[in-house]
Amino acid sequence: MMEFNPMTSLPMLIGILVLTALAGGIPILFQLKSGIASGKIWIKSGLLSLFLLFFGLFLLQPSRLVSEDDDSVLVFSDEVDRELIRFWQDSLEIKKAVSIDDYQESGQQVFLLGEYFSKESLYPVRNQNLNWILPENDQQISDLAWKGYVRKGEKQRLQYRIFSEKDSAKLNLQQGEIELSKIILAKGWNAGELEFQTAGQGKVEIPLLVDGDSLAILRYFVGPAVPKKYHFQFSFPGQEVRVLSQWLESKGETVSQEIQLSRATVLEGGNANSDSLQIRLIDPQQLELKEVQDWVKTSEGALVIMNLNKPEETVNQINRLFGTDFQLQRTEQNESRILENQLEVAPFRWVEKPRQKLFGADAIAVQRTGDVQIAISLYAATFPKFLKGDETGYETIWGELFGALEPSEPQSWKFTAPVLSGFSTEIQLNKSDSIPEWIYSQSDSMNLVRALINPFLAKGDFQSDSAGWVDFRDDFSVYVYGKGELPSLHASALLTPMTFESAESEATLGSFYAKISNWVWLIGMMLSLGLMWLEPKISF
Repeated sequence: MMEFNPMTSLPMLIGILVLTALAGGIPILFQLKSGIASGKIWIKSGLLSLFLLFFGLFLLQPSRLVSEDDDSVLVFSDEVDRELIRFWQDSLEIKKAVSIDDYQESGQQVFLLGEYFSKESLYPVRNQNLNWILPENDQQISDLAWKGYVRKGEKQRLQYRIFSEKDSAKLNLQQGEIELSKIILAKGWNAGELEFQTAGQGKVEIPLLVDGDSLAILRYFVGPAVPKKYHFQFSFPGQEVRVLSQWLESKGETVSQEIQLSRATVLEGGNANSDSLQIRLIDPQQLELKEVQDWVKTSEGALVIMNLNKPEETVNQINRLFGTDFQLQRTEQNESRILENQLEVAPFRWVEKPRQKLFGADAIAVQRTGDVQIAISLYAATFPKFLKGDETGYETIWGELFGALEPSEPQSWKFTAPVLSGFSTEIQLNKSDSIPEWIYSQSDSMNLVRALINPFLAKGDFQSDSAGWVDFRDDFSVYVYGKGELPSLHASALLTPMTFESAESEATLGSFYAKISNWVWLIGMMLSLGLMWLEPKISF
């Protein structure tokens, strides 16, 4: 059974073959009319047909259906021991196993076993039907990722996938004698996330331990803290405001309140210094206050309007006051609608606009006007999700919104660690003014390109063949992990592009299509052309 992957479209392929056939057939036709023996004509026609056959198959790029039992090979790197090789041979029922240094391209299904590879050693398997097997050794790392740059006091998050040969092994992050975060691993592959509060400033190195043994060193840069302040200004106290303010305070944010308990009584808490106030949360009644209107026109930060009783009327008022163009469209006649996160919102949806962004399951719309971002929430209440213990769902709503409403900072960086030697990593720079076109270290440089839709954002691709800390400036450094560190992640970076098109099901026994080597068709074409050249010189 065959499968074809043509190099070009079918009409063009047919056209190429027809033109080739005419180029070779017209001379034969003239020779036939000139009286050459019919036997020689048949030989010439046969050789031309043979060439067209090989040429056509080369253009069609056929693959043949094979059984993995009969046509699979286990290719292993030098560090893999014989016992592990035999285990995978038996598990996959593969008869042939060969070192990667001895493997030659053959069109077979390849199972690649190991974690120590170089670009040169992987060259023979670059075009094969490839599946990578990472050895399941104790404390084997399949994936690690964390933030390469954080602000002082900001939470760092480590995502991991690690293999453990025993139950109840302790995975933890340790800074000196302080345990920052921990989790108990189960036997087999473990995937999850460790979260901890950052401390210190500048270059930070934190060991990742399994039962006291060092598994990896997390290296990242901690920049200075940028203070943020949240001010709640509402005409009545409510559970929504109380829970949200407590949640922000638990994250170390500065929160102030101004709640109208009665006409003559105002409950105030915290220090609402308007000079440093960055995010103000209000209900629709506060829009009438000149203080709020002036703040939007003269300050830098964000205004969040929530607890809307009359959404259409409030949205029109906001557009009139601040020059925004929010637009609602009613979705149903009920008083509310239920989102997938099981929370109630007003029975409207936002009409998408180019200058606006939607958050919180599309229940919150944001638009910038001047130096202030305006956010409007259609949620009736979000605190029930928090009180039910779904803190992750609650943070998904407000954490995503406040992350997008980050007040203008003089400068901040964003990229994902680890940065691997020899591989490109995207680094983002948010800067309020004077974004440089290039930044330089002693040995490396990076070109920064401004984003088209955000004049304060620039992105650059950073790649270094060296290892260690790369200091771009006093307030920004990147650690580059060499080939000897995190070898499985280096192998993954090399192999991911090569295995991207391999289906997960191909890692189990069954049948698959293996491409027939182009050398077969090229040799066939060369042989046909050689015989066509030789045929007139032979008398018979």
